[in-house]
Amino acid sequence: MPKYKEYDVCIIGSGAGGSPAAYALGKAGFKTIVMEAGRRFKPEEYHLNSKQWENYPYPQPFADFSNSSKERYTSGPTEKLNPKYRKLRSTSKYRGLYNSSDHRMSPYVQRAKGVGGTTLHYQAEAQRFSDYGFKSRTLFGYADDWPITYNDLEPYYDRAEKLLGVSGNPGNPEKPKRGPFPLPAHELSCASMRVKVGFDKLGLNLLPNTLNIVSKPFEGRPACNYCNGCFMGCMMRAKGSMDVTLIPKAEATGNVELLPNSVVSEITVNDKGKADGVIYFDDDKTEHKLKAKIMVVSGGAMETPRLLLNSKSSQFPEGLANSSGLVGKYFMETIVYINTLIYEEQIESYKGLQIDSRCWDYNRTAKDRNFSGGLVFGLSAMDLLGPLAYARTIAPSWGEDHVKFMKDYFGHAINLFAIGEEIPRESNSISIDPSKTDYYGLPVAKINTQMSVNELDMVSFMQNKARQIMTASGAKESVREMSSYDLSLISHIGGTTRMGNDKSKSVVNSFCQSHDVKNLFVCDSSPFVTQGGGDSPSLTIHALAFRASDHIISEAKKGNI
Repeated sequence: MPKYKEYDVCIIGSGAGGSPAAYALGKAGFKTIVMEAGRRFKPEEYHLNSKQWENYPYPQPFADFSNSSKERYTSGPTEKLNPKYRKLRSTSKYRGLYNSSDHRMSPYVQRAKGVGGTTLHYQAEAQRFSDYGFKSRTLFGYADDWPITYNDLEPYYDRAEKLLGVSGNPGNPEKPKRGPFPLPAHELSCASMRVKVGFDKLGLNLLPNTLNIVSKPFEGRPACNYCNGCFMGCMMRAKGSMDVTLIPKAEATGNVELLPNSVVSEITVNDKGKADGVIYFDDDKTEHKLKAKIMVVSGGAMETPRLLLNSKSSQFPEGLANSSGLVGKYFMETIVYINTLIYEEQIESYKGLQIDSRCWDYNRTAKDRNFSGGLVFGLSAMDLLGPLAYARTIAPSWGEDHVKFMKDYFGHAINLFAIGEEIPRESNSISIDPSKTDYYGLPVAKINTQMSVNELDMVSFMQNKARQIMTASGAKESVREMSSYDLSLISHIGGTTRMGNDKSKSVVNSFCQSHDVKNLFVCDSSPFVTQGGGDSPSLTIHALAFRASDHIISEAKKGNI
C-alpha cells in the first residue's frame, strides 16, 4: 500500500516518459509515487534463460498480444485498399509470405505491461530527432511544426544519453549530435556487413545505430554479449530499459515509491478544476483512491487518451483536458516494410544486436519523391533467432524440402526493413468503445486508423529501394515480404495529446502541460506533433520528460501549479 495519504506527484506509467520524470522529480525532493499496471520483473525471469525459450509467445513474460481481458482493445472497420497497391509484392514458394488482401487487417499492437513499460521489450534504439524533424510545415509543407525546436531539446538529449550510457557514432551527417557519445558505437554484425555491400554499391550509407545498449561496462552493467535477444528482455542488463536504469536511480533518491499492479481507472478533479488524485484497482480488482498535487500521465499514446477520455466529470464532460476535442486525435503509427533475404553463405544472423545499423539517407522529405515524410532503412533478425523461428516463419511447410532448407539456410536469413513516418490526420484516432470493457470493467480503447495514398506511395518506395539493395548485395532470393498495408504493426505510436501553443488546436503546451488543467502533464509519445522522419521515439520521450520535469520544478517553486 502507498506510504502517504497525499503525494507531491503521481506518475501513471513507468516507461520511457514516466521513469525520467520520476528520477528528475525525486532528485528535486518531490514525494513521488509511480503507478504501474504491470508487475516488477527480475531479469533472470526472462525466457531467454530457459532451454525452451522459443516455445514462449513473443515477447513473454511481460507483453501480451492476445487481446486478453486485461489488455483488450477494439478497432474500426478494415480498410478497402486502392487497387493500385494490391499486387506490389512478389510471389514466393515459401509459406512465410503474407498473401495480398483487398483489406488492411486489424491493428496488431505492440506494448508491454511491467515496471519499465515498453522499454522492457524494445530494441533500445536511441536516436535523436533531427533538427528538421520539428519543422515539417516550414521546411517541407506538410503536417505542422512543433512549438519547440531541436535546440530546446538538445540539453535534455544530452542528459538522457549520459544517464543511460548510450552507444553511438557522432559521424552521422543527418544527426546534429555535437561531441562523442558516452560510449562508442557497437561494431556491425556479420549479417549487417554482408548486406552493407548492397548499400555501398548504391551509394547509400549504412551506419552503426545509436543504441541504449552499453558497448563497454557502465555503472555496474556489463557490456552486451550480442545474443540478439534484446526484444525478449535483457538478462544481463546491458540494455538500458527503465527498470534497470532510471527506476533504480529514482528510488535511490529516497523520494520515489513504486506501486506495481495498480491500474488507474480515473483521474479525479477538485471543485477548482485541478487534478487531485486517482482511482485505481489492484490485481484483485479492489478499488482504491490516492491523492496528489501534480499528475503526470505516461501511459503511452493509446492508454493515455483512454484514461483521459474515461476521466469524465461535470467539469470535463468530454473527458479530462479535452476542451479542444483533440484528446485521442492525430493518432500516428509508423509505416513498416519488411523483406526477408536469404544468402548462399552463412551470415550468422542469429548473433549480434537486433538493429545494429541504420541508413538515414531518406530521413527527410525530398522533392524528387512522390510522398511527404521521412523514412529509414535497417536490418534485423528479430523473428529469425532460432531454428523454430525459421521452421515456423520462412521454411517450406514440411517434408524433405523443409529438412533441406533448415540444414542449408539456418543463419542465412536477415530482415531488410524500412520504417517511415505517417502524416498526422485528425481522423486517425484513439476513442473509447463503450460496448467493450476490460478485466476491471473499464471501457476499452478503440483504434480508428486508415492509410492515405501518401503512406501507400511511401511503402512502394520502400519496396523498390529494398529490392535494389537486395540485388546489389547479391542475395540469393527474397523469401518473405510484408508491409503496413497488409498488417497494421502498431509500435511507434504518438500524437494523441498533441503539443501546441493554441489551446483550440492542441491538448498540451510546449512543456507537455495541459492547457485545461495546469497541474496535469503528459510525458510519453502522445504530445508528438510528427514522428521525426521514422526514427525511434524513445530518446525524444526521455528528453521531453526531463524538460517537462524541469518546468514542473520551476513552476512549483513559484507556486504556479
